[in-house]
Amino acid sequence: MELSYGDYLILFVVSISVAFSVLLFWKAPKNSPNRTSFLWKFILLEGVAFSSGLVLLIVFLPQSWLNIVSWGVFDFLVSYVFCVEIPAYSRILKFDRKAAKALEDLREELIRMRYSFAGSLENLKKMAQDNVDILEEENISGLLNNFIVVCDRLRNLDLSLWSLALTETSSTINGIKGRSKHPFPKLVDLLSLSGLSILLAQFLQLFK
Repeated sequence: MELSYGDYLILFVVSISVAFSVLLFWKAPKNSPNRTSFLWKFILLEGVAFSSGLVLLIVFLPQSWLNIVSWGVFDFLVSYVFCVEIPAYSRILKFDRKAAKALEDLREELIRMRYSFAGSLENLKKMAQDNVDILEEENISGLLNNFIVVCDRLRNLDLSLWSLALTETSSTINGIKGRSKHPFPKLVDLLSLSGLSILLAQFLQLFK
């Protein structure tokens, strides 16, 4: 049976999708979960959705490169928005809210230590242990652990380290609340700076 160029294109798309899936599983992060380590799963989902949509377009649309390319662009954009951008934004937002809440509770305990050292130190130890992943992700675990170790050894509050820990915790909280929740913030900056977003919009206008 003789294959058409559309059939060859379908085989090519499926092959690329399989190779892409294998590559993502091989490169998947093995460390503990962090703010963006899950993104490969959504990218994999987008690859499957885009490939499936493109195969359907090739099968059901008239065999025209213009049709395939124009609708393929829409297929890619829709797959990206619904499989990567929206779910990743929601998950990152949830992570940042959880991180900010944990650090706000920790900051309250730090402030309480200024007036009630003994009980607050034990609470701070437990809070730091319970939120170790968040503290490491936000690069504040080293400072807080050093502060706890010094205070535990002295059995008293080290005011200089306490002030530094309080300032750094507050700064980290502000940074979490103010940072972009987009899964690829540098991509947004690149599109804005280069004007590619305007060019893409003009391109899509051609197929309305």
